[in-house]
Amino acid sequence: MLAFTASAFAAAAVLMATPAAAAETPGFRADQIAQTAPADIGLQAGVKERIAHDDAAFIKVRFDDVALGARDTITVARPDGGESREYGPADVADGGLWALSVEGDAAEVVLNDLPDGTEAAARVAEYSRGLNDAELDARPAADEPSPESICGKDDSRSAPCYRDSEPLMYDAAQSVARLIIDGESYCTGWKAGYNRFLTNNHCFSSGSEARSTEVQFGFECVECGEPETRDPIKVSGASVLATDYTLDFTLFTVDDPEAVADLPALPIATGGASENEKVFIPGHPAGKPKRIAADSSSEQQGSRCQVLDPAVHGRGWNTDLDYLCDTEGGSSGSPVIDRSTGEVVGLHHLGGCPNQAVRMDRVWPYIRGYLADDYA
Repeated sequence: MLAFTASAFAAAAVLMATPAAAAETPGFRADQIAQTAPADIGLQAGVKERIAHDDAAFIKVRFDDVALGARDTITVARPDGGESREYGPADVADGGLWALSVEGDAAEVVLNDLPDGTEAAARVAEYSRGLNDAELDARPAADEPSPESICGKDDSRSAPCYRDSEPLMYDAAQSVARLIIDGESYCTGWKAGYNRFLTNNHCFSSGSEARSTEVQFGFECVECGEPETRDPIKVSGASVLATDYTLDFTLFTVDDPEAVADLPALPIATGGASENEKVFIPGHPAGKPKRIAADSSSEQQGSRCQVLDPAVHGRGWNTDLDYLCDTEGGSSGSPVIDRSTGEVVGLHHLGGCPNQAVRMDRVWPYIRGYLADDYA
C-alpha cells in the first residue's frame, strides 16, 4: 500500500542522525551510487525523526523490527514537503522495509499508530545517502571486462539533447530506469510489458534482491546541457519471474505497476540482429541522469553506433552481439535498440571496446510466456 500522501507529521521531537564518519571522505567502490550508514533509532509513535547527511544527493531509509496493524503506517518525507510517502503492513517483508529515496540531503520519518489492536513499532536500522557529483567522479574505474567502456571519446549525450532532433529515440528512452540496488549499487533496467521489467542477472537475481531495489523512471536532466534534473517516478522491485546466469538477464516485477502504466513497453526483436545494424543505447552510465549513446567517433563506417558482429561469445557460446557505443558502469541492463524498428535487439552487459549485449533472440524463449499479453 505504497502511496503519496499530503498528511502532516503529528509530532514535535526532531533527531539529527549523522554518524561521525560523515565528515570523512572515504574511498568508494566503482559500483557505488550511495553509501549506507547505521542509524539505530527506535521510533516512538507520533515523534518525528530527521535523518540527514550533508550534501547527499538523496536519503533512503531502511527499517527493521517493524510491526504495523491494519491502520498503522510509517511516513517518510522530504522536509520541504515536496516528496512524501506512507508505508503500511503490505509493504513490510520479514519485519523489514527499504523505503524509497527522497531527493536531497534530509528525510523526516514518523511512525503513525492508529487504533487497530496492534501497537505500532519500528526502528531505523540504517540509511543510504546518495553520493554527490564530486564523490561520483572520484570513484575508481571498474576492472575490465566490465560494463564500463568508453571507446575513444565519450560520444553519448544527455537524453533531452535528442528530444527535438530524434523524438522517437527520446520517447523510447522514457521506458528506461535507473536501479538502486540494496541501497548502494546501481544498474539500468527497462519496461518490457505490463509489470514486466528487464535488467542483468549480475545486477540482481533473487526476490529478496528485487524487493531491496528501487526503480526510478524519468531521472534525467530537464534540458540538454543543464545540470538540473527531473523528479523521477519511483517504485520498488517486487519479484523475479525468470533469470539466467549464462544469458545474464533477470525479468522482474514492481510493487506499483500502475505508477508506470503510462510508460510504453519497449518491443523486443525475436529474430537476430544483423551486421552494421544501426542501434542506440539509453541508460544510466555511472548511475547519473539518463544518457543516450547513438553516435560513435570510433566507428569505421559512418558515425552512428552499429552492430559489429551479431554473434560473439559472452557468458556462453555466441550469446552476444557487439558494438562501439559508449557505456560505463551503471549501463548494465540497458536496452540496445534498433534505430529503424525501435525493437530491442540486445541487453547490454559487458565492456571491452567492442562492448557487448546479450542477444534478445536468445533471451526471448525464456521470457515470452511472461509477455504473452503484450505480444498476443
